Amino acid sequence: MSTHIGRRAVLAGLTMAGATPLLAQNLPSDPDVVIVGAGAAGLQAGRTLQHKGISFVIVEAATRVGGRAYTESATFGAPVDHGCSWISGSDNNAFTRIGNEGGFTLVNHTSAGTDLFDLEGNRADDDEWAAYDRAWGAIERPMNKAGQAGKDVAASTVIPDIPYGASVQSWSGAMDYGVDFDQISTADYWNGTSSQPSYIVKEGLGAVVATLADGLPISLGTKVTAIDTSGAGVSVETSNGTIRAKACLLTVSTGVLNAGHIKFTPELPDWKQQAAADIPMGLLMKVPLLFDGARLDLGENNWVTYRIPEDQPGEACYFVAWPCGHDYLFGNIGGRFAWELYGAGQQAVVDYALEQLVRLVGSDARKHFVQGFATDWADNPLTLGAYGAVRPGAWGAREKLGQPIDEKLYFAGEAIGGSVSALVNGAYYSGHANAKTIAKKLA
Repeated sequence: MSTHIGRRAVLAGLTMAGATPLLAQNLPSDPDVVIVGAGAAGLQAGRTLQHKGISFVIVEAATRVGGRAYTESATFGAPVDHGCSWISGSDNNAFTRIGNEGGFTLVNHTSAGTDLFDLEGNRADDDEWAAYDRAWGAIERPMNKAGQAGKDVAASTVIPDIPYGASVQSWSGAMDYGVDFDQISTADYWNGTSSQPSYIVKEGLGAVVATLADGLPISLGTKVTAIDTSGAGVSVETSNGTIRAKACLLTVSTGVLNAGHIKFTPELPDWKQQAAADIPMGLLMKVPLLFDGARLDLGENNWVTYRIPEDQPGEACYFVAWPCGHDYLFGNIGGRFAWELYGAGQQAVVDYALEQLVRLVGSDARKHFVQGFATDWADNPLTLGAYGAVRPGAWGAREKLGQPIDEKLYFAGEAIGGSVSALVNGAYYSGHANAKTIAKKLA
C-alpha cells in the first residue's frame, strides 16, 4: 500500500485494464453520501449506491484503490498480493463470480499439498505426519466446543499440549488471525465460517478487487481528518477541502480508529470507542521470495510447514510455494513475532524467511535466490496492522462497531464482516449491506 496521501483530488488511473478514471470535475459537488476508504467495503458500497440512484463520492487517502487488497507487479515482474490472497469459502464468495466474469485465472487451492518437515528440517515420515494430523484435531475440537458452549475465553486456555501443537497454533493463530492463541476469542472462532473451498488468483486477488472501482467517483490522495455529525447532515474535512452530505460511511481499519487519526464531533460514544478497542489489529506479514526458476523440490501451490518447539508457538515462517506457477514463494509470519521481527527492519525479515527455507531445502536456496521483501502493514499509517481480531471476553464487539450513529455515520469493513470477518469478502458484504441501509433511509 502507498504510505501517505497525494496532492490531487483525482483518480489518476487504476492499474487494471478496463478501469475508467474519473477526474475531479466529474465528482459530485454535493453528494448524498461520503464514503471514506476505497477498499472492498467502500468500493462495493459505491456500486450499490450507484445502482440505487444515490449520489456519492469515495475519498481515499492512498494513491490507489483496493485498501488491504493490493496486487503489484513492479517488484518481481509478476503479480504479488501484498494483502489478502485467497477467495475463501469460494462456493459462497462474491469474488468467485467477479473473478470469473472479469476473465481472471482462479486456481483451486482447496486440496493443496503440503511439504512437511520435522524439528531438524528433514522431510516428515509417516509418524510425523500422523502427529501433525492429530494436532489439528486436538486443537480445533476444544476451541469449537468452548465457542459452541458460549464460552468467550482465550483459545490458549482450552487447548492441550501436544506434539506439533505449536505448528498448528502458528497457522491457525498467528498466520490466520494475526494474533497468538492467548489473544483469540473462542466465541469469535466458533462464529466464523470455514475458509474452504478456496481459490488463489494468478493475476492477484487485489487486481480482482480493483475492478470494482470502474466508473465510480473516487478522489485519491484525499485524507480525512475530521467528521462532524452535529448539524443536519455530515461534514467531512479532508486534505482537499470539506464535503457536506446527508450521510457518511466510514470503512477505515480499527487501527486507524484506535489511533485517533480522525477527529469526531461530537466524540464517538464510549460504547463505540470500546468496540473498536476490543478489535485491535493483528499482523500477518507476507514475505515473498523470488527465485530464478529453480523449484527446490517443493510442489507448486503447496503449503510448506515445519515443526517448531512446543514452547515457541507463532515463531515461524511458513510458505506457499510457487503460487499459480510464479517463480516465488511467499512466506507468512504473524502475531507478536511478526511485530517484533518487523521492528528489526525489512532486511531482517527477508533474512529470517530465507534462513528458514535454507534449513528445509538446503543451501541451493541461496544460490537460486534473487530478491525478497516484507509487506508493510505493521507501520502503514492507513492500516496500522493487517486485520482486526476480537479480544477474549469481548464477543459482540463486531456487532457494536457496526451500529450506525444518529442514522448519519455508518461503519463497514473487514472487522464488521459477520461470520467472514477479517476477510476481503467480509468487507465487501459489510459495505453492500450498509449501502442498502443508507439508500433505504435516504429514499
